[in-house]
Amino acid sequence: MALPPLWSWAALVGSRTLALYGDGAIAHAGALIARGADPYGQPAPGTFVAAIYPPVAYLAVAAGEGLGPFVGLRIAALAATIATAVMIATRARPAPLSALALGMAYLATYPVQLWAGAHRPDDLAVLFTSASVIAAGPTWRRAGPAGLLAGLAIFTKQTALLPLAFVQIYLIVRERRVGARFALATGAALLVLFGAWALFFDPLGLLVHVIRWNVLPYSVPAALAFAVIAVVTLGPAAIVALRTASGRMRAYVIGAIAVVLLAGRDGSSVNFLLDLSAASFIALASAPSPRGPRVPLVLSAQILFVFAVVTFGPFHPEDLAPVQMSASVSAALSAPGHYLTEDAGILVVRGIEPDVDDVFIWSHLVAGGVIADAITQRVCAGDFAGVVSSVPLDELDRWPVQRERWLPALARAVVARYRLAEGLPGAYRYVPAMGGSC
Repeated sequence: MALPPLWSWAALVGSRTLALYGDGAIAHAGALIARGADPYGQPAPGTFVAAIYPPVAYLAVAAGEGLGPFVGLRIAALAATIATAVMIATRARPAPLSALALGMAYLATYPVQLWAGAHRPDDLAVLFTSASVIAAGPTWRRAGPAGLLAGLAIFTKQTALLPLAFVQIYLIVRERRVGARFALATGAALLVLFGAWALFFDPLGLLVHVIRWNVLPYSVPAALAFAVIAVVTLGPAAIVALRTASGRMRAYVIGAIAVVLLAGRDGSSVNFLLDLSAASFIALASAPSPRGPRVPLVLSAQILFVFAVVTFGPFHPEDLAPVQMSASVSAALSAPGHYLTEDAGILVVRGIEPDVDDVFIWSHLVAGGVIADAITQRVCAGDFAGVVSSVPLDELDRWPVQRERWLPALARAVVARYRLAEGLPGAYRYVPAMGGSC
């Protein structure tokens, strides 16, 4: 069950195919770094660069830019996923069969299968976080690397702060020497990393993009829905881990549960369950007490049940399918001009500079009054040679996910000023209409 999804993600590494919404924004920020530009700096008037992640992910994109827009980070994410599984197996190495079973079981969990090689920083952040939790020790030889790994985790994805904070609190209370040195090492690593990034990126812009622009609307029902998914897909593993693991590992699992609760934020997906997958299986592999003969049966039943639900049921999100683009739409996007697309990736793969690389983030920031709206004015002026959405913009209310991505005023402006030139599933192309006006 673990190997086919890994193979599918590996097959995507060398392709120029979008797999998830938002791939284009990440690829664009990495491309800017590769060209020596600052994605956190002030963009040109009438344009928008989201860059809502810390720099590590974008540096991975930039490192692989010569091979393609999605290569560097996909390789790093896939390698990080496999490395986490190896780490789990290593923790259980006194029992080789258990080590192999737990490592492969992690790869077979629901969130890992759906995110193993995604063009996202999550897998890297999970690897750095789990390695930091394991490495922390009473000597500086262990505290130093643990602090550096913690700093890298936070500078890869902000949510890594939660499980690390829970572990840090536990260590301060119960293992004071370890906790004090881990805290000092982590603080020093964060200062050094921020200082290093400040040499190359606008430090104020980095804080605005990474912190302020991630404050999006939060929905308790959405958070509860993701919590239910976590219970169904990972509940038995997490419960067994909480019952059998050491205090440090229990704190890690609880911190990972807190990350799941963050999934109520608009735009969240199953990636918020990755920390809980890693924490549960690392805690299981590290458990000092015997787990009993029923534990393997419970974990196996969980994985088999989820496999059946994903295969035959409703758990596989529709937006995880690769984004396909018709030949005619692709040809139209090759013509000179500016384009506004729901996902900037369809422009990035063609070497076209997107004016707005993340319509979802832009829409929420404009709706919240955080930034001014200069894009709707350009639409009304007919500045864009084409607008591409994944659903018909005049029927946006029928599509709950896509409705979150488009500012209502922007969608209305496109419908008023542009006409639908081509409509295919996943690709609706609009062009300026003669006599159209907002």
